Amino acid sequence: MKKMRKLTRRARAGRAEVDAETIDRLVSAVVDDDPGQLPDLADKSLDQDAALDILHLVTTIRRIATSDSALPESRVDTIMADLRREAEGVHSTGVWRDRLGMAAGFLACTVTLGTGLLLVGGTGLPGSPATGAAATPAVAAAIASAAALVSLILHRDSRVRAPVLPLLAIVALTTGACAPGSADSTSTVEIAPSAMTTFEQGDELWGVRDIIESGEVIWALTEAPPFLRAYDRSGRVLADFGTSGEGPGELRNPWTLAASTPAGGVIVWDHGSRSRSVFDAAGNFATSMPAPIASAGIRADIRSVTFGDPFRVAEDDTGLWVASYPGGLSRADDFWNGRILRIANGEAEPRVHVDFASDLDGAASRVPAMGLAPVPLWDGCPDGSVAVLDPVDRILHLYPPGGGSEGRRIPLPWNGRPLSHEERLGYVRAMMRAETSGTDVSDAEIERAAEDVLNRAGDQLPVDAPIGIDLHCTPNRVWIQEFDGSSHPLGYGRAWRTVSSGGMTPYFQRVVFPDGFTPYRITESVAIGVLADSLDLQRVAVVRLASGPVRRRQPR
Repeated sequence: MKKMRKLTRRARAGRAEVDAETIDRLVSAVVDDDPGQLPDLADKSLDQDAALDILHLVTTIRRIATSDSALPESRVDTIMADLRREAEGVHSTGVWRDRLGMAAGFLACTVTLGTGLLLVGGTGLPGSPATGAAATPAVAAAIASAAALVSLILHRDSRVRAPVLPLLAIVALTTGACAPGSADSTSTVEIAPSAMTTFEQGDELWGVRDIIESGEVIWALTEAPPFLRAYDRSGRVLADFGTSGEGPGELRNPWTLAASTPAGGVIVWDHGSRSRSVFDAAGNFATSMPAPIASAGIRADIRSVTFGDPFRVAEDDTGLWVASYPGGLSRADDFWNGRILRIANGEAEPRVHVDFASDLDGAASRVPAMGLAPVPLWDGCPDGSVAVLDPVDRILHLYPPGGGSEGRRIPLPWNGRPLSHEERLGYVRAMMRAETSGTDVSDAEIERAAEDVLNRAGDQLPVDAPIGIDLHCTPNRVWIQEFDGSSHPLGYGRAWRTVSSGGMTPYFQRVVFPDGFTPYRITESVAIGVLADSLDLQRVAVVRLASGPVRRRQPR
């Protein structure tokens, strides 16, 4: 009886939180002198408090069992019954801490899930001001997640900790999906076809090279006469003109458009005559002037073998941006030797603002390849700055119009992926079809030849898919087109990644346009482009961005 009271008193002092089955094993191990029945205190699934309690009980039982004489067998059942009652009746000295931690954990989970729902509901469509405020709820979600983690650390009772663990996992997923700047934070918005308006008036177009909005007029430029067509915003044709030649108002090889005046005029950059021709909203020729276009040779079909755009020009009231390639362009890797020139109003000579070879870190680490190799992408922004994508270093550069600064660097969180065999084969197949156009070579022959070329020279193609194949800059937002080899040999697909650059922390989003739509110009509220059919006949189309029905997908 003396030993029984001593054992009970020690167990009470230890505040043991050990289940009855464990107590049975402990007492039996001591009584039978069998250490094999003792639990493994090094077991990683055993929390620290439980291990200490078990160790305390083992020490107590052994001390009592060896202090005077061995416990008689007749007392074993009584000892175990008393230990069970003690273990079940003891309340932890830290019970207030456990309950507070549990309450904090559940509250944190509730707040975080609610914040995540508010964030998903408040982003809006691209161009909506709500997206710029995404950082505030994301920070709240991060704070709530930290509170849940603290509650889990404070909580000692594994029976209460068990339901907190899955809730904490939900918190982590919610925060990861909402926090800007993380690799998995890009939310996806799919624009419904009902948000698109197609211009039905006039003949269908073929070979559209550029589209621009100037005042109340939307201009489309094609690669064959009549080169120009003007629409009002309702889609009514205002003018349809443009003949081939070298006389006043005639065009040789027009490639790019720029807005002329608020009245709706347009500037046509003609790379054949190296000039800029101005037309009014009715299509009347106004004037022409020399254009600062580099004279180095550019492969005529360069835009059909790579997605680089050597003829891009960005022009606004403060000046213009134009690309120059002193060494010429015959393959994708030549784009890395290009420069972006800034010609500000009032300046006589262009100034090199960005030199891809020296200003982009990816130029030194790139692996030269053909076709689908990543190339620098750029566009002028409405505020006079220029956005440049380094696709190898995965950095978006924003250079100010005045120069003299490296500009802002925004690391892109998008993970790359390898090019599939079918994507590589699709590119080679398309190049061979272009080379054999007009001949009697069958599709089966092209397929066999493409497989053979890929087997023999596949190492000349890049291993990974490019992170971007086109770029447009709008106010406080940069659009980068995703590579999709299943849609087009050069990867032109429906999805674009956007980077909101207006705040201190960039916000990333993924936008999926309606099937068949290709944007040429994107503003804060609309995207203007073409809708093509299976024969590549095209009509001008306008997609609303800031309003209209959408279907939201889960973040990816």
